[in-house]
Amino acid sequence: MTTSDVRGSGGASRRDVVRCIGAAGLGLATGMPLPRAFAQSKKPVSLSFWTFDNPQQRPWVHKRVKLFMEQNPHVKIDFQWFSFADLGKKISVGFATGTAPDGFVSQDWFMPTWLDKGLLAPLDIGKLGYDTYDHFTGDFAKAFVDGATKEGKVYGYPMWFYGYCNYLNTKQFKEVGLDADKDWPQNWEQLGEVAKRLTVKDGDKFVRQGLKFAMHSSQWTMIQFNPILIEAGGQWFDAAGKCTVNNDAGVRAMTIRASIARKYGAEDPADSIATNPIPGMDFLKERSAMFFCHPLPLDLVKAQNPEMADKGYFRPVQYPGVETGKGFSTTYGFNLVVNARTSPEKQEVLHDLYKFMMSDLVDGWKDTAPFTLAKKTGWADNPEVQKFPYVNEIIRAKDQGVFLPRTLVFNELADAMHRGVQKIMLSKADIKTTLDEVAAEVDRANAAYRKA
Repeated sequence: MTTSDVRGSGGASRRDVVRCIGAAGLGLATGMPLPRAFAQSKKPVSLSFWTFDNPQQRPWVHKRVKLFMEQNPHVKIDFQWFSFADLGKKISVGFATGTAPDGFVSQDWFMPTWLDKGLLAPLDIGKLGYDTYDHFTGDFAKAFVDGATKEGKVYGYPMWFYGYCNYLNTKQFKEVGLDADKDWPQNWEQLGEVAKRLTVKDGDKFVRQGLKFAMHSSQWTMIQFNPILIEAGGQWFDAAGKCTVNNDAGVRAMTIRASIARKYGAEDPADSIATNPIPGMDFLKERSAMFFCHPLPLDLVKAQNPEMADKGYFRPVQYPGVETGKGFSTTYGFNLVVNARTSPEKQEVLHDLYKFMMSDLVDGWKDTAPFTLAKKTGWADNPEVQKFPYVNEIIRAKDQGVFLPRTLVFNELADAMHRGVQKIMLSKADIKTTLDEVAAEVDRANAAYRKA
């Protein structure tokens, strides 16, 4: 009996087995595919990943993470989430204490801080499916990319990128003799007059506020005030880095911000049921006729107000402008990033996870609509996208919006502004005096950062 006559149950001869054993030893070096029976099992990897909470976006991210683990059983991911307002602060504490996650979603206004401190690992764009740097950067909006790159290296893989709209209750517009499609306010004076007309009071108590500004978190304070400041000709910092929110343009912008309550009597800043998970709750419960908000998901509207969802009596329009018809909102986005202190093995897995996570943009849209994706192509012209009500109005807000200030002391700026707005709106403090205090506080934070 010859060697070639002795075969295993799979039909392989001893010579075949010996040959395969040799190939198994060489497979990694040669790149040759290995017979399945002799493939090496992958080394177990456990890593941590953090994101922000949101009724739709967080569940979709979680879904993609779970699918990735199902397809890669050697990978275990500790998935955690925090409120939108708390995520950046939690990560800052994590970096300071050595407990930051291996990978996380970064709001783009925190990218300058992470990059300045060298806390993020550069991404291998080839592993994300891009053959060149230009190929990658050309796939996303330039302003967004500028915050995710440094010295020719990429540090953030963009996920969502969107602007805000002014959401109108079209039923309430009709009740006061206004046509929401024609009479939506296109400058700040029109906004005040329309808000006043939409306001309903029972004595001194508001039954319905004409317009509602968010007062529940510092990030929302920044998001809603940012375009007003820029429209008024202001800026957050001058060329030397000094905070200039207290100059004439800043005072003008804050006067506009305060006018809905102070001049037009159409808002009670202290009367709100907004929460971090649902900042637009006053609008959804029809306690406010207008609200500046990120794109509103239909499922969220249906969950909070089935009648509003079923009858569709709400719609987005663009922000009012200092110049009529030239309003714009804050635009911002989110990046998938890698902790620079994470091991090479985990960084490798995070690249695979991120590529998989963003590999089906239509799936992302189906689950998270109408949150617009950062990528320029591969989703916006899809029929699933175009059938969403007013989707092009939402896309327009994204395309013409302005970014939040890119500063190394964003948390300090946001907290100072939030306290300032609270003083102005709740305590009726003097606008110029309060903004002087805000600017001084931010300048001290900047000096402390530079000194540290």
